[in-house]
Amino acid sequence: MKLLEHITAVPALHRQTQETGSTQGVPGTAFHPGRYALRFFAAMLVLTLVSRGISGAAMPQVNLTLPSQGTIVQQASASATVTAGEGEALALPAGVTVDVLYASAGQSLKAGDAIVQLNQEQLQKALDESNATLARQKVQLAQLNVSSAPDTSAADSARQTLTRAQEDYSIAESRTQAAVDQADAALTQAQQAREQAARRLEELQQQADPAPSEEELNIARQMLEEATQQEDSARQTLEQAQNAREDSLLSAQRNLEDAQTALTQAESDYTQAQSSAALTAQSNAAQEQQLQLEIASTEECIALLTACMETDGLICAERDTQLLTCDLKEGQPCPESGGLRIAREDSELVAAFSLPAAQAENLAAGQSVTIVQGSSLTEATVRTAVEDTESGAFQVTAVLPEDAAGFRAGTAQAELIFSRTSYGTCLPVSAIRQDTQGSFVLTVEENRSTFGISYTARRVPVTVLEVGSDGQYAAVEGTIGGSVIASSDQAVSPGSSVRIAQ
Repeated sequence: MKLLEHITAVPALHRQTQETGSTQGVPGTAFHPGRYALRFFAAMLVLTLVSRGISGAAMPQVNLTLPSQGTIVQQASASATVTAGEGEALALPAGVTVDVLYASAGQSLKAGDAIVQLNQEQLQKALDESNATLARQKVQLAQLNVSSAPDTSAADSARQTLTRAQEDYSIAESRTQAAVDQADAALTQAQQAREQAARRLEELQQQADPAPSEEELNIARQMLEEATQQEDSARQTLEQAQNAREDSLLSAQRNLEDAQTALTQAESDYTQAQSSAALTAQSNAAQEQQLQLEIASTEECIALLTACMETDGLICAERDTQLLTCDLKEGQPCPESGGLRIAREDSELVAAFSLPAAQAENLAAGQSVTIVQGSSLTEATVRTAVEDTESGAFQVTAVLPEDAAGFRAGTAQAELIFSRTSYGTCLPVSAIRQDTQGSFVLTVEENRSTFGISYTARRVPVTVLEVGSDGQYAAVEGTIGGSVIASSDQAVSPGSSVRIAQ
């Protein structure tokens, strides 16, 4: 305030001097023009500095970084699952309760190590039931093997009946024909006798010398009458024989037709019986095949139960291996399948993990990948990379070397390095900016004046060559020539005045 009072007093003092030619009457004053001019400029400088200080406090504060040589790394990291490449199921009797569980999934086992203790009473019960089932299945199999050929007795009987009917017809035909022939011959003979008697009578009647006696004529007439009667009788006998033949043949023909119909029906029934028997045989064959499979399964179950009983229900590892999966629980029955899976003998370890499609594009079979599990570390080799059509990600498998020690089935970490490229100019990604003209960085230009030093942001175009997979650093190309702005507490654009963070 004193400085301001002195500044405002200078014009008043100057007016007084002009009017009176003296500074007399102004307390503590003795007019010296140079001194007041110096004070004026000092005041102006202070005000300028204060103004610049207030303005500088409102400027964006920036942090600078120097471009440097560096290496841009493209890498990926993913959670992996280590398993044996090939596994096999350890057979367990389904439905038998697990009393004690000694091992867990992923555990390495030595030959003889206990895995699970099964309930012995249930094992014995299951064994008895399986033996009973096997006996019943064998009885069913024997019944299926009984011949199911159709009965031919009906057809054979009908065939014999037809043969007899044919024979009876032939006999009736020959016998009745003989009777007809005999009657016909008798009729012919009677006709001849009648004709002869008629001629004798006619001759006697025409005889004149000597004339026949009445007695001779009567005898001739009587003989003719008797011959005529015999002819009529013979004709009647022939008609009777012919009628009897017709009746006999008709009856025999009916019997023959009935026998033929019976045979046709019997043969039809036999054909149907054959078809039915064929279907039955086919069904029996299918049932037999199914029953054979069931018998084999029952025998396999009996063998498994017997083996378990021999060890008192204790299931142990038969060789050094790894327990891949264990879906058993104490107090719960063994599942139908898949309760225990162990690694096959000499099975390799495989790490499986997933990668996004953008990263998997850089992956190739045979590439090395680092697998870390706890304190164990090894270099595995990528075997396959298969795209999942639903998610678009790639499922990758990598084989661990045979000498990889300390690894077990379970989770691990997979780390891949796709490339390491050295560049002459590398910057933090935060230092690279973008506008409609392309990529650029902001450098700081220093300006010196009477009032001090000021800094201005300047745009420098750059070309981004590669960005690291972690998104922290990038390689660029361009004429930078100094420090660039890496970050700021406010938005900064080209031409902005800035202040540098200390």
